[in-house]
Amino acid sequence: MNSNRKGTFQDLNALFVFGAATVLVIHILGFFIQTQSEYPWNTDIEAVLLILLRFGRSLFIFATGMLLFYWYQKRQVDWGAFWRKRWRVIVLPYIIWTAIYTVFKLQTVNVAQLAPQFFHSLLTGSSFYHLYYIPLYLQLNLLFFVCKEWFERYLRFWMVALLFFLQNALYVAFHYLFADPQWAIDWSAGPLLSLIEHGYVSGQNYVYMYFFTFALGAYAGLHVDKWRLWTDRIKLPAWILTISLGVWIAYRYLNNHISYEQSLNIFDPIYLIYTTSFLVSFYPLSRYLGKLPALSEWLSKWARYNMAIYLVHPLILFLLESYVIFRLNWSTPVLMAAMFVITPPLCIFLYEHTLISFWNQRPKRKSRRRVQINTHGA
Repeated sequence: MNSNRKGTFQDLNALFVFGAATVLVIHILGFFIQTQSEYPWNTDIEAVLLILLRFGRSLFIFATGMLLFYWYQKRQVDWGAFWRKRWRVIVLPYIIWTAIYTVFKLQTVNVAQLAPQFFHSLLTGSSFYHLYYIPLYLQLNLLFFVCKEWFERYLRFWMVALLFFLQNALYVAFHYLFADPQWAIDWSAGPLLSLIEHGYVSGQNYVYMYFFTFALGAYAGLHVDKWRLWTDRIKLPAWILTISLGVWIAYRYLNNHISYEQSLNIFDPIYLIYTTSFLVSFYPLSRYLGKLPALSEWLSKWARYNMAIYLVHPLILFLLESYVIFRLNWSTPVLMAAMFVITPPLCIFLYEHTLISFWNQRPKRKSRRRVQINTHGA
């Protein structure tokens, strides 16, 4: 690891914070869209916002690739320490929270009933919505382990551009094989066909659906100065493209060219272009905000809480939605804002109090020392 860089890279802090905010927003919006009869508001605004903000995972994947290749580029990595850190920081909290969510889902503490669901959820990230990202994140780290030396030697921008077209080709192939099938194929006819079908149905869980975004982050991490200069030069055209595509995506949905369910699909060429243009346009802003004395420390602090918010917010939202908000005579936008504001600090509090390190570091109660009083014969 390039230790002399530690604590000096602030480019991505605003991107991490914004990404976490989008994840929180879309899950809040998703609940209110499904409960319009109880919490009426403007469904179109809610749906368009949810559709346009579904790039949080792509931001995280890009940032993961960039940070891994920036910190460790052209250095001999202690892979034992690398994986031990991920076990401590990622896997253990994920195991703990998978267990918590499994208990909440099944409403039982019977180990015989919990165990099958727990182990299945652990492998698939299905204990609660969106937790699939943790197994996906570990796949990204495994990909880094396998590809590090090759990427450092051979990765060029034209290769990343080629991956962009190959990624789109995969999305188009899946679309015409499954979403809008052009051929009558019995996907249960053989193990290979079943595997292809599984690759589509559970695609969001696997790294091949995001390989371009990860490779783009890797290239940016390996060529930071070049990436900074390039994104700064084209930020205005990138913003124009992002806004134009956002308007087009919203227009398609609002005018019933595609359904709401189809609009939620991020594995679509238009959405990939939209996400990539947003990444390119937002990066200079993220870098600028990370350098501001008034914001840099705050952004750095909240960026470190990403895992806490990501793991715990489903539970906080579930409790608020199930037991709290129906008691409040507030308008729907106020309820949304209140949930958005209150959820992160509650996530951080619960996350920190479920860490093994928290309980290990608690001050131990000191044993009382027996005091012997010498009366000197009195």
